[in-house]
Amino acid sequence: MAQAQSSIERPKVRIDEVELEDTLLPKAVQDQLVSSLKQREWEEGSDWEADVRDMTVTAEEEGWPDRENQGYLGFSVSARWKPLRREPGLLHVLVTVHVDEGQQSRLEKIEFRDASGNLGLPVFDSDTLRKLIPLKDGEIYNRDKYHAGVDAVASAYKERGFIDLTTYETLALDDDNHTVALVIKITEGPVYRWGDIQVSGLDPKLETILRARLPRAQPANPKLIRDFYQEYKSSLPVGASPETMEWKRDPQRAIVDLTFDFSTPPPKPVSEQVN
Repeated sequence: MAQAQSSIERPKVRIDEVELEDTLLPKAVQDQLVSSLKQREWEEGSDWEADVRDMTVTAEEEGWPDRENQGYLGFSVSARWKPLRREPGLLHVLVTVHVDEGQQSRLEKIEFRDASGNLGLPVFDSDTLRKLIPLKDGEIYNRDKYHAGVDAVASAYKERGFIDLTTYETLALDDDNHTVALVIKITEGPVYRWGDIQVSGLDPKLETILRARLPRAQPANPKLIRDFYQEYKSSLPVGASPETMEWKRDPQRAIVDLTFDFSTPPPKPVSEQVN
């Protein structure tokens, strides 16, 4: 009972006034954030300021999800407060939340670096890779365009058998020139090749076509499998998709074994079809 009483009597902090500085959020979102902050109470000794910052970050992410698509980088939030008055068990405060939306930046350049330590010629030269990213030098930075380009780069390698490819990206802001430079470090990994292929439940003609597209010892190209499912979708059992196949890789031999099971699943009992 003594511990419960002590917990009840812990002094609280209540935000009576909120000031938002430099945020570019729509007025309605700002009002909602202020209202949510003023409806909360915290224990006075807790890290309630961190909660204030987190709530502001969430409001910014939800209220302006396209910030980085419009080139704004370097976002940060800080908060400070001062007491207004104190009453028994409750401290009333004014909180000032400062939002740094960052600066609208243009793309300076994108560089590609080989982190694999390969001594031979690269699979793709930098110019070829650069063309896969639909974001031009000098253009306002756009997060979605950039990440779509990184995905395209990864796909290009994986179609050559580099299915263990990894990328490490760094971003450098130039506040003076309002530009951003990006470096993409690429670790290729080994070239995987097709190994054993097991197929069940598929029409023999389609099985022949599938096997012909995945010749043993050829570089493992996941796109060939996706294309097969897409091209022959109307002839495949309902529910068949690349996600239903088993993909087993052997890193030591750089081999990929595939198991395709096109068997139509048995119909569910009536009692299981209700929902």
